[in-house]
Amino acid sequence: MNSFLYDGNCPFCNNTAKRLKSICLSKEIEFYSFRNLSPEKLQSIHMALTEEVLTANIQFIYKGFRYPGFFAIRKLAIHLKFYRYFFWILYLPLVPIIGILLMNYLKLRTGHESKK
Repeated sequence: MNSFLYDGNCPFCNNTAKRLKSICLSKEIEFYSFRNLSPEKLQSIHMALTEEVLTANIQFIYKGFRYPGFFAIRKLAIHLKFYRYFFWILYLPLVPIIGILLMNYLKLRTGHESKK
């Protein structure tokens, strides 16, 4: 099973996950607030999932690989309504740098860092 994990206590993460879930076309992707899962369940999803990792960024576990933050959105984009036709833009040079900076800016602006 593929899993998208987010911090349910963070308004930015929570709103992002709700929006992505509403436009996700794949029935094979589960969306979870990591706050509702036991440490054992997190470890069964992926060995690298700790509270520190999950508090820092959203995570997308896809076919056993872990994609954090911007890379989670980029990997998920192919499964999203409308965005699936434009996901390739996220793989262009310099786009990851811009995406990471933008996500960090939005997290700071919405108070994500104070939720740790």
